[in-house]
Amino acid sequence: MNNVVKGILLYVVGWAAFHYGLFDLMKPKEFSWIANRYVYFLLFVFYCIGFNLVLKLKPPISLNGLVVWLLGLYFYTNILYPPVPWTLLITYMMLWTIGTFLYISQDPVTFAEFRKPIVKTVIGEYKIARYIVFIALPLLVGFGTYKSLEPKFEEPVELRTVHPAPPATTKVHGKSYKLEGLQNPFRTDEQDNYKDSFPFLDADKQEYMKSVTEGGTIFFQNCHYCHGDQLNGQGMFSHVFNPTPANFVDPGTIAMLRESFLFWRVSKGGPGLPNESTPWSSAMPPWEEHLKTEEIWKVILFEYWYTGWHPRTFDEESSSGGGE
Repeated sequence: MNNVVKGILLYVVGWAAFHYGLFDLMKPKEFSWIANRYVYFLLFVFYCIGFNLVLKLKPPISLNGLVVWLLGLYFYTNILYPPVPWTLLITYMMLWTIGTFLYISQDPVTFAEFRKPIVKTVIGEYKIARYIVFIALPLLVGFGTYKSLEPKFEEPVELRTVHPAPPATTKVHGKSYKLEGLQNPFRTDEQDNYKDSFPFLDADKQEYMKSVTEGGTIFFQNCHYCHGDQLNGQGMFSHVFNPTPANFVDPGTIAMLRESFLFWRVSKGGPGLPNESTPWSSAMPPWEEHLKTEEIWKVILFEYWYTGWHPRTFDEESSSGGGE
């Protein structure tokens, strides 16, 4: 069997085995240094390099360039987390394409080898490949033109509740919480007492600021991609969502809500919203699948401290337990 054909088969079969057999096992909910998506991608890269070295296939530079480009596309579309929007994907792939081109044009001999199959296809020496390319290109261009000119219809105008009524109780990590009267267990003091303090600088001096710091750390690790590093709903991914992520600086958001409401919303995310909040529900994931209960509370504490807002309180303060 031709080495090129053998290499293509091993690439395709290996990718199918890794993607459909190993990928789900290597991306558990709880991140670890061994079982994670990035280690999985490195294993796949080592596989691609390994079988070429073991079998001494020595694939042509054109095949190598194609594989390198496809590895980049696979990384940005399947491995990188959180997923990047379409506009960023195009930007990253343009940079990756430039890098791949620099790789295949590193010297005149390598670039001539890369050009050889392209030139032979164009002049007709590879007849079958030429027929395929010349038939596929017009079809692809026509399909792209059709998709761009296809009439788009606006979504129907429907009433939507921005802040829907929360349920009486919610279950997070197997524990039921009665939202009426539920308090943030880390709000042990009035936040105005720490208006001259700052996260990270005063975390070791004051227990309250330690909780704020931990909440801020979690926020910038997970939430700022959408809600922005200034909590104004202008994160790098915000423009791709409808509706856009909440602007916590706006007095119409967390300033008019109870912390128990935020606890329910953050825990359940968009999938947990009731029907009156549709269509175009929140794109926020259910963070109870990624964060611990105390981490959710600390993020909420940080959001109020950063924006300077105070959560709405109950008419009659109840106990802070809330668990059943």
